[in-house]
Amino acid sequence: MVKETLLEKFRQFQIRVLRVLYKIDAPADLYLMTLAGFVGLFTGFGAYVLNLIVDGVHHGLFVEIGQNRMETYIPYIRVFFPAAGGLLVGLLTMKFSPEVKGHGIPGVMEAVAVKGGMIRKRVSVLTSINSGLTIGSGGSAGKEGPIVQIGAAIGSSVGQFLRVSQKRLKILVAAGAAAGLAAVFNAPIAGVIFSIEIILAADFSLAVFTPIVIASVISTAVARYLVGSSPLFAVPTYSLTSPAEYPLYLVMGILGGILAVVFIKTLYGVEDFFEERLALPAFLKPALGGLVAGLIAYKLPQLYGFDDSATHSALLEHTGIWILAGLIVAKILATSFTLGSGGTGGLFTPSLFIGAMFGALYGTVMNRLFPGICAPPGAYALVGMGVIVAGTIHAPLSAFLIIFEITGDYQIILPLMVGTVAATITARGLLKESIYTMRLSHISKRVLAGRNRDVLENKVIEPYINTNAEVFYEHTPVEEIIKTMMESSRSTFPVLNRFKQVVGIITMRDLRPIIFDRDVAPLLVATDIMSENIFVLEPGNTLGEALRKMEIDDYELLPVVESEKTMQFMGTISRDEILRRYTKENLLEMEKE
Repeated sequence: MVKETLLEKFRQFQIRVLRVLYKIDAPADLYLMTLAGFVGLFTGFGAYVLNLIVDGVHHGLFVEIGQNRMETYIPYIRVFFPAAGGLLVGLLTMKFSPEVKGHGIPGVMEAVAVKGGMIRKRVSVLTSINSGLTIGSGGSAGKEGPIVQIGAAIGSSVGQFLRVSQKRLKILVAAGAAAGLAAVFNAPIAGVIFSIEIILAADFSLAVFTPIVIASVISTAVARYLVGSSPLFAVPTYSLTSPAEYPLYLVMGILGGILAVVFIKTLYGVEDFFEERLALPAFLKPALGGLVAGLIAYKLPQLYGFDDSATHSALLEHTGIWILAGLIVAKILATSFTLGSGGTGGLFTPSLFIGAMFGALYGTVMNRLFPGICAPPGAYALVGMGVIVAGTIHAPLSAFLIIFEITGDYQIILPLMVGTVAATITARGLLKESIYTMRLSHISKRVLAGRNRDVLENKVIEPYINTNAEVFYEHTPVEEIIKTMMESSRSTFPVLNRFKQVVGIITMRDLRPIIFDRDVAPLLVATDIMSENIFVLEPGNTLGEALRKMEIDDYELLPVVESEKTMQFMGTISRDEILRRYTKENLLEMEKE
């Protein structure tokens, strides 16, 4: 009863705030930007708490138990630490929330695409605990996946509590994801770009961009105050030694793309084995994966998730060539078993690790083959980090921005751009799915280009056809067309012949040259300016097919015909109408669940 009273009072306060914003004529997005600021604040503290949990578990196991007490009596006890962490993770996941296992970010992508941004409130707490146990106990994973999921859950919780629209809820989820990545890597720009490029499927509109920037900046400021402001990796300043190196970086990008695909395939091969072939209780699987990771890491402690010494060593050129090669293979296996078995952690940091080893190895070989024209191996290690990240996530912009921010080195931008783009193209050519969308295809077949595949592919356009659409005919004078378009809310019109068959389409871009040369307008008719090579839709086409045709050449609407053979006009359907229907149908699908 008390809780309901407090909630009601808060609702009344919220209403008063919104009315005040209206009276003072505040910008329409000010409310959303304010909420994004709170999401950034809470996520910054969330990143700090995650660090405390990881450090606490690590200290308790590896220092208090390992070094100070048990290791003298049980020399191999470190092997079992990741298994113990995995067992606790498995029990917590089974009991409370199965969506927190794995590497987090695909779950956020699915929540945005399929669930309208709805994430359960408990996810932020359980992800903190599970990832802290996984990483702190020595599992080979990173903090960025969990903190992205934590931030997204915070954004979703804030939006759900304040009953914001679905559109704003998705933005708050993306703002929390950006804030999480920014806080854990001390990289606010990369956090923003990553969230827009990956979570929101490249929606760079200003209404989306601004709240995400605010959340990212505030989260980074909080994390810098609580944790520190130094770059994640302090490295010497590297630069391009000779223009002759560009082909070397291009080849490096291609090889890195291949290695990224090997990493993805290995990870999901292990995951498939644990999920489909291994007949063990679900809660024991992360323990077994942790045990394998512990065995791999026993002789190579650099593989532990909390240890970044190997990456520093590669960037500073302190690692031998055979050790570099061994660490690449070992890290891929250790990460695959840690996360593929059901542990909780991120893939970004392991990708950086693999990239640094690969780059240093490649740079060492190139320096031996082409002495005098190559930068030091450390420069190639730096670029290699971006190359493997780009190849795994298929997002070169996020990849090279995050390398800038976590190292503070802006001198090697051109080689980094060449390498990340080459890696992305190569990886996409070999494997359509990224390391995140591959996970989505495993946990859900329901995401397509950031939207719910079930709705897009199972709903046809027939019920939504506008049969009273305005049209032009072949011989409609251009002067009349100009007048109609200026008075209409639409900027796209089908053109029909006298048999009411579709022969073309006229858009504002077709009309634009005529508007600036009105002397010729009286001489022209619709067929003189229309576009003939157009897409048309049939009643049985799905919402997804209609959207893809519209997005290819950015059409506002398309004509619907009985069939492409007869081209008999039935009406039109607009992109706005499809998106409105998609939103409603998606909500209905969510209610069914």
